[in-house]
Amino acid sequence: MLLLYVESGAGSRALAEALASGFRKQGKTVELMSVSDLLPQWLSDLLFGQYYQWCMSGKQHHSKLYASRWFYPFLYRLLPLWLALKGNDKLQEAKAVLRRHNQVVACSYYGAFFARYFARLAGHKVEVSGVLGDYQISNGWRTPLTQLFVSHQYSHPVLDWHRARGTDILPLGIPTEVAQDLTVTGKDTAKKSEAVLNILLCGGGWGLGISASTVALLLAQNPSGTVTVICGQNETLQQQLRARFEQEIAQHQLQLAGFVSDMQPYYAQADIIITKAGGLTLTEAALANTCLIIHGALPGQEQHNRAVFVAQGAALNACNDQQLSDLLSQIQTSASLRSQTIMKAATLVNANASNQICHHLLASSK
Repeated sequence: MLLLYVESGAGSRALAEALASGFRKQGKTVELMSVSDLLPQWLSDLLFGQYYQWCMSGKQHHSKLYASRWFYPFLYRLLPLWLALKGNDKLQEAKAVLRRHNQVVACSYYGAFFARYFARLAGHKVEVSGVLGDYQISNGWRTPLTQLFVSHQYSHPVLDWHRARGTDILPLGIPTEVAQDLTVTGKDTAKKSEAVLNILLCGGGWGLGISASTVALLLAQNPSGTVTVICGQNETLQQQLRARFEQEIAQHQLQLAGFVSDMQPYYAQADIIITKAGGLTLTEAALANTCLIIHGALPGQEQHNRAVFVAQGAALNACNDQQLSDLLSQIQTSASLRSQTIMKAATLVNANASNQICHHLLASSK
């Protein structure tokens, strides 16, 4: 079985790694691979490099295009033409990879598309299933699948498109690797002193949406607790914060970290998580029984993630630093608000999603 992910942020890879862990627990050997490893460099840069630059620069001018119902069907017709005209120096390698497997699990719609594309060129029959890491499906998933695993039961034209084609849609949740002690015993943050709260600020694998002004606000508003900032791969941000808050770091009021592959220890220590609305981050935080504040969302799927969590009362939403300050004041004076937010978030997630999805995939491959 081949697990395909993309290099746009850390979410898709984390999704694939959680599934790989689930398969290993059930005695199944799998191959984990980035879609970029199957593509020529020019196409990988076009599809993923530009997205990285777009996110890091804060540009949003492509968001309406990506949200269009017609963008991906047009792109999927265009990609084979591009590859035919410009060439693919990895074509033979890509076809060889697909020939090794009869089943592909795509943790991105690009994974689903290219798995079918290269299998067809290789003359090899393969079943392709999709696993979503967000709380609403993207138009990019309008590509044929055998099974589709989604976060929860909801309506969407792309899901209707799949149902009309016989795709088996299973709302089993988003698979994550979550420490058992966090989901079973939990953390009783509601009873913790309001004066000693541990705040975790993160912006995904690329450290997006974090500024020195936000960090200064958290330090001023939480003087007796600690503030931990995950800068991800944004080394410039980490250097700026280290220079700006040298005294607070020395006094252990502020902790900085770069890219973190295992967030569980940080979730375990946090009473409040302030983050952009990545699907994996929201899921992991909810499973860790931690109060969530969403402070920013990338256009597209993250905006949908935020809408789902806020509508369910599973997260609080701060559009700017002033709103963030007001929410922190409410949380610090209301243990019940923290508790209610945590309980509602727990209803949106499934701690056993990874095992259940792996079980279904293995059963379908027999």
